[in-house]
Amino acid sequence: MKSRKITQILGSAILIASIGLTGCGMNAEVETSEEETTKETSEETTTTTEEEDICSCVIEEDDEQYYSCPAFQSTNGELEGQMDYMVLVPDMENIDFSDYPDNDTDLTITDVSVIEDEDIRAIAQEYMDEGYSINDPNIDQQYGFAFGDGEYMFAYGFTAFRNDNGHWSYVSLYKMNETLFEHYFVETQCYEGATTEDDGTVMRYGVESAYVEFNRDTGIGYAYSSWDE
Repeated sequence: MKSRKITQILGSAILIASIGLTGCGMNAEVETSEEETTKETSEETTTTTEEEDICSCVIEEDDEQYYSCPAFQSTNGELEGQMDYMVLVPDMENIDFSDYPDNDTDLTITDVSVIEDEDIRAIAQEYMDEGYSINDPNIDQQYGFAFGDGEYMFAYGFTAFRNDNGHWSYVSLYKMNETLFEHYFVETQCYEGATTEDDGTVMRYGVESAYVEFNRDTGIGYAYSSWDE
């Protein structure tokens, strides 16, 4: 059970942070000139420390509490359009894990027809055709493993992974609006200050091996990370 929870987390925020490719890592590298005053330097150091605290999440040993963000603040479901795209994470203490699949192959799908949303189903098929394994979004929803903040999770989308001869790729893809993208994929994932591209339709933060992007035309938010074994 714990291994599955850790896999889900590593595929999103924690793994990206661990390889130093998030905005937090980039913000921490901002240099100050020798001409700045001691006061300015002190203020900048304080700001950087706060950013690092906000972005530092750890996996707990307790199987029931699988991650913890010290600076977590509830959105109370009040972000613009939040309850159109998200649902509350089920109470872990009341979930019956007795029927949870023991075999990882039972946690992925072989037929995208199990995905109800037509748009998401079509995208999932594209990823499956490219060799990705799609985590069953129904299991993710039932057990609270969909992308979110531990209190709210996205309702329409999926996570997927691929192992290409030791090169891993992990994807989280969900329907959302730009407000939710900025909060959950940029701020919460610590990409603020990272390199940004925006052509008016697609906006992207990050670098080639770890980035998040949002398509304003499709309303799809996307997080990608890749690494070698």
